[in-house]
Amino acid sequence: MTSTPLSAYPDPCTRETIDRLVAAALATDGVNAPREALAAAFAYVAEPIEDLVSVEGVPERIRPDRLRSVDGDGETALELSVRLFGCAGSTWERNERDNSSWNSPADPASGTAEWMLPPAEVWHDSNGRPAAALSVTMPSVDHVGEVIRRASKLLSTGDGRRRYDLTNDLKVNGQKVPCVMVAQVYRTPEGDFWAWPTVKGNNRTKSRHRILKTDQAALLTAPDVTAALQQWAAERTAELKHADSDEHPARLALQVAVMDAKLIVGCTKPEVLLQVAQAGNRHDHVHANLDFTPNDQARAIGRHVLAKYREAGLIDNTMFGVLTGDLPITRLRECTPEVGVCEQRDLRCMLLLTEFFPARGDRRRSLIRKAMAEPEGEALNSQHTVERLRAYSALCSASWPEAWNPRVDDATVGVISARDGVALSGMNAVQLLAIADKNDAAFDELIRYRAPQWLTAFKLADADRGSMGAQANRSADDEPGRSTRTRRGIPAALTAMNARRIQAVGLLREMAAAMEEDRRPLRVDAFGNVDTSGGAADQVWFDYAFPRVRGRLPRAPHTAPAALPRQSQQPLFHAPPPPSDRELADTKKAGVRAMLNQMDVLTKDLTAFIDAAHSHAAAAGMSPTWEANESDRLNVQAGNIIESLRHAVEGTRPFDE
Repeated sequence: MTSTPLSAYPDPCTRETIDRLVAAALATDGVNAPREALAAAFAYVAEPIEDLVSVEGVPERIRPDRLRSVDGDGETALELSVRLFGCAGSTWERNERDNSSWNSPADPASGTAEWMLPPAEVWHDSNGRPAAALSVTMPSVDHVGEVIRRASKLLSTGDGRRRYDLTNDLKVNGQKVPCVMVAQVYRTPEGDFWAWPTVKGNNRTKSRHRILKTDQAALLTAPDVTAALQQWAAERTAELKHADSDEHPARLALQVAVMDAKLIVGCTKPEVLLQVAQAGNRHDHVHANLDFTPNDQARAIGRHVLAKYREAGLIDNTMFGVLTGDLPITRLRECTPEVGVCEQRDLRCMLLLTEFFPARGDRRRSLIRKAMAEPEGEALNSQHTVERLRAYSALCSASWPEAWNPRVDDATVGVISARDGVALSGMNAVQLLAIADKNDAAFDELIRYRAPQWLTAFKLADADRGSMGAQANRSADDEPGRSTRTRRGIPAALTAMNARRIQAVGLLREMAAAMEEDRRPLRVDAFGNVDTSGGAADQVWFDYAFPRVRGRLPRAPHTAPAALPRQSQQPLFHAPPPPSDRELADTKKAGVRAMLNQMDVLTKDLTAFIDAAHSHAAAAGMSPTWEANESDRLNVQAGNIIESLRHAVEGTRPFDE
């Protein structure tokens, strides 16, 4: 195709020309896009039909030099190179760079989400045969326009990271790189609307519409696209009469009045058209030359890994769609109808965890190393482990209303565990919660693999590394001011929970219940009981309830815990029978042990503080360290505490004075 400077806008195709192009395309081997989709695209053709259609033979066919087979995630697509009006195409709402800005179908609680993208299914003709087009069901035609406008607006948030002004560059130099477009129908109660969203070149599409003063949604939903294009071309051509210089906006707009495009008009396996169409866009984000957000780039990397698994036949299309966040979790055969929100999220997250840290002997081990460009033959190190964890964490957050910082899982899997592969008990979170207060392995698995994300999702902790700016607290109690919290990261929060096991189990159970009821978790006391009068749990409460302690979590076991007793989720989310006196006694005794363990930690901290006080006092020439009256008071206070503890353990009480 050649590009010559324009002096005016070309005339749009007539209906007869569009029908001729559609007939030629449908007669061409490999083209299996729907007739309606081809007609919607060919309405924007801006070159002579003789350059597209071969007149040799009957029926007419698309010229072979305009077609090219391309590989996308193991499947073959057929691209048609064509010159279109610059106002063709729309911004792709499923662009990888904006993924975390939309709610995912993989969130079990997404029914009330403000911005959820419905699944993109393959389009079927009247005979039930799949075709090379996507189908999306929208609640109304107005919602279609809102989605397209929001997709365009989201792209603008990342354009500031570009080192040059893309819109100005297009005005001066035109569009040099063709966009890749795929057919998609928006199905609404008002009717079906065919579009060709840009799967590669979204920013160029957005800028072209801006330069040409076109409304993507209005063109998409126009009753007669040809008539709308004729009016648009006439208006733009009329503006040229007032262009008194080459720098006039109307004259500059001619640079993108016509542009080269590549239409995906065929696919060897239409059922995976979405994955094939997204392959190029995803690759651009895996090896991004722009500063995309860590969450979106980590998700793109994660999807790239999963695409390699699907290509190798290790996961099917349904599993791929659920793990990438494009399909609801209920599509999995492992997800029974009675499964709740907590269990659905846990099922998907644990499946993702084992996909990113496969065991020895699993074929996934070689595939993920190639997909993530890890050095061949080199042992997995901490950097590789963290990169995998961030891709895993970013994908997990698709099952929640808000995306979190993927650094929250940085300490979830150690290097040794990563090399061997993550070993899980096979129990879901609900089953683990039922026995976590008595079973060490169950408690460890919850703290290690569930707590980081749950704490982050409910804003009780985050991936803060100690920066001063991270001290601002997002209070769950809607307090008027901004409070400050202890500067601590996720590992420190997990260590503190590990030191207060009973209360930690109570909090985890309360967070699981909050997921089911779509609310914020309430505070729990030291015995793990929900404090209904204490209000919602927030960061300030968490830092008070789980104060910082020394040490770190023990290493994860190399093998999965065996023979853990399985429990149903009934006791967690429904009112259990009243506890017996024996059960209450056991609970209180466990609370005593937990509090004594905490006091043991505090005692060691107290000793360290006393030693430090003596050291600094000596350096300052203070002798003795404490004044006499203060020293006596501290000794009496410590003695009273020890005496009270002795009487409590012996079951006696001091004599009344």
